[in-house]
Amino acid sequence: MPGHGAGVFPGAQNQSQPTLADVALSAGSEIVSVVEMPADDHQVVAGSVLYDSTAAPARFPGAVALAIGLSLSGKRLRGKVQELRDAGYVAIVYKTNGKPDAALRAAARETGMALFRASDPVPWNQLAEIMDAAVVPHRQSGRTLVDIRPGDLFDLANTVAAQAGGAIAIADPDQTILAYSTLPDQPIDETRRSSILRLHVPHSVQTDKDYRRVHAASDALDVATEDPRLRRTAIAIRAGGAVLGSLWLLERADHHNEDADRILREAANVAALHILHKRTTYVSNLTRQMDLVQPLLFEPERAELAAIRLGISAASIRVAALSVWPADAIAAETLQSRLRLFDTIRTACAIRLPSAVCGLADGIVYIVLPQSTDSSLQFQRGALLKIVQNARRLLSRPVLAALGTAAPIDRLTESRVNAELVLSELVRNVVEGRIAAGSDDVVADDESLGSRLQLRQIASSLTASGHLPGSHALRIAEYDETHKKSFEETIYAYLGCGGNAIEAAKALDVHVNTVRYRLSRVEALFGIDLDDPETRLLLWLQLWAGHNQ
Repeated sequence: MPGHGAGVFPGAQNQSQPTLADVALSAGSEIVSVVEMPADDHQVVAGSVLYDSTAAPARFPGAVALAIGLSLSGKRLRGKVQELRDAGYVAIVYKTNGKPDAALRAAARETGMALFRASDPVPWNQLAEIMDAAVVPHRQSGRTLVDIRPGDLFDLANTVAAQAGGAIAIADPDQTILAYSTLPDQPIDETRRSSILRLHVPHSVQTDKDYRRVHAASDALDVATEDPRLRRTAIAIRAGGAVLGSLWLLERADHHNEDADRILREAANVAALHILHKRTTYVSNLTRQMDLVQPLLFEPERAELAAIRLGISAASIRVAALSVWPADAIAAETLQSRLRLFDTIRTACAIRLPSAVCGLADGIVYIVLPQSTDSSLQFQRGALLKIVQNARRLLSRPVLAALGTAAPIDRLTESRVNAELVLSELVRNVVEGRIAAGSDDVVADDESLGSRLQLRQIASSLTASGHLPGSHALRIAEYDETHKKSFEETIYAYLGCGGNAIEAAKALDVHVNTVRYRLSRVEALFGIDLDDPETRLLLWLQLWAGHNQ
């Protein structure tokens, strides 16, 4: 809403917009806490915007900056805060992620900027909706359910909360929180607090039973609370026979609204329309983006036209591939879970890699990174690491990221294929314990993975051309199968230990004489001379390929 005038106005002079004090009350202290507030807390708030700390902010009087990429320290911090203030911004929303924020708070006090510290686990796209909802004057006279912007579930939650006199939460059928009211002085219990912070209802046998009851009922139901001073009522949100979610009211037991059931029934009907609108709009936008990114990644003959439509003109581009671990976790979950992974990564990219575009296919999120020079590679790796750490925290599971080789637009599929190979090898390394899933090594490329990935690529090429598995390996495997022996295991361990029989025996947990006896039989049984270095190399490659495909 950049069209609003510049300057500071008392809230009473502009009833259509809230003040900093109003927003501080509406945002909800469980999610956004006020840590610095200027003496003049009646400055008008006009809206919120994502803030790119690497670029000059656009002029926006009354804006709240969602500072995703803002460093909490450094020589330039004071200047960046002043730059925002000069552009008309009145507040900054930030996260500490465990780091001290004293320097930022000092800069805010010096410049007269309000500071809202956000809870680390809450996604930035959710914070954007919360701040937008806080800016809307929900208690405005005459406001009804028909005044709500299509798809704005936070606005809906606040409007219903104002009518019912309690706190509202909207959940999907999987108990994921879609929106909740942020009005001041709302009742809250541990279930609501945990649900908001996690964006998911805490799992328990009783909670599952409550949701099944609500989804099966045709009207509002009372649901037991742990606190006798509070009362919880819920109703299913339906479109025809399909359950789209549920709407929950928490109110003080001694202030029960006799019209609560009627309000919830009306709100559930309206919520169904908003959820369908939001779902349709989101899928439409996602489909449009995928329609543009798809040929760039998978159709070389259409890649240049797709790049033009996406505004990509760089001579060199790199593709990154990201996925959760375990590798099959996303495939086993709902489409919504996959879209949440995509949303989490795309939101972070908007700040950390603003020139990138994102796509989604088969549970893998692809990031197309223009201007992939040698000097930009380290920056991109660092940004990807921050994105992965953020996603890991929000999704409560490891996320792995693979960087493909740089390539021109017409050969971008090569970068994608390379990124997929790196991601596959990265998964193997995590599964086999060579890389910790929670470490910084989960962002990788060809170089960082070393020789193992190159060996796998060589083995794949030799297998495709018919040179593998190879005659030596086949003869040994056939003999072991027929005679129930372990020559393959022994030879592979021996070669892997650099020809050291003692170390091979330790690896196999057998006596060294057993290893030496088996090795002495190799040439007689298979015609393989283990003293010849070229034969050893060929045999090791054949056996390695069999163990690592």
